Amino acid sequence: MISIPVSFLLAAVFLGLGLSVLFGRGLPRLSRTAFGVFFALLCVEAGLVGLRFAYGVNDFVVLQRSLPVWIAPSLYMGFAALGSRETSMLQSAIRHGVFAALLTLAMLFPIPVPGYVDGLIALSFLVYGVMLVRLWAGGPDRLALALTGQAGFLHRLLAIAIAIVFATIATDLWIALLFTMQMPETASLVISYASLAFIVTALAIAVFAARQRVPRRKTEKKTLPDADNKALVDKAKRILVEQDLYKDPAMTLTRFARRSGVPDRDLSIAINDVAGVNVSQFVNEVRLEEAARLLTDTEKPVTRIHEEVGFLTRSNFYREFRRRFGDAPGAFRKKA
Repeated sequence: MISIPVSFLLAAVFLGLGLSVLFGRGLPRLSRTAFGVFFALLCVEAGLVGLRFAYGVNDFVVLQRSLPVWIAPSLYMGFAALGSRETSMLQSAIRHGVFAALLTLAMLFPIPVPGYVDGLIALSFLVYGVMLVRLWAGGPDRLALALTGQAGFLHRLLAIAIAIVFATIATDLWIALLFTMQMPETASLVISYASLAFIVTALAIAVFAARQRVPRRKTEKKTLPDADNKALVDKAKRILVEQDLYKDPAMTLTRFARRSGVPDRDLSIAINDVAGVNVSQFVNEVRLEEAARLLTDTEKPVTRIHEEVGFLTRSNFYREFRRRFGDAPGAFRKKA
């Protein structure tokens, strides 16, 4: 049966993703921890599903049925931690933990209603799916604690996570309906193919993460920028250059706004109003301008320049430089 290898292969994929997040760089500590818990729960859940449907081991059914109500909160906490300070996130973690614990306890009551447990799981995913949508609607700058070069990528990743959450709701309800209709073999087949789809999606996300792109700069503006916003943006750009903030690949919106003397949201709105881009793109434009100057006025090697101006990877620097100037750095230097 196809579910025998697929479920355990899926668990291995989740384990690998969890380890890469925990030991990776670029995310705040709380965010890494929440995502690590998320992938750990998925790993255990996939393993228990494999034991249940591939080997008929039903000793862990209660645990396997209750874990999903902890998965959605940990996913939300991972993204929410990119926009909130540690103190507020710890308080939020307690609230979400209490909510998940209450749902877990509710599952233990012998309610003689078909689909009762599945309904509780769907409720959890629905609540956190809506909360993730609200977080996504705030735009890339809502993820204020992410590195400036990664906010756009993480915002797109959040959209993918939202799609997966709602697809999971639909799949779980379908499987529950099949069990209610006394069609366990069909339900097992659906679980198998759903697991296979998760593997493909997880691998696609891994490739997507390895090739993270910053969105193209917008060229159209709906309205003329406000004079105060323009002054703030000019000041922020001076601070970026004069204090060499753009050279720091670990710079966040929060740190940038603090140096500019304004709240995160005010700086984000001003940059979007004046430049038509988000904060990550704005900082990258400064980095690219400085890179072009160094290529023209100095003999420094390209590998050293991309590090000096604050790009984390050589590939991202080359991609963004070509987008901005139409040529690779080496060709740009020759023409100059």
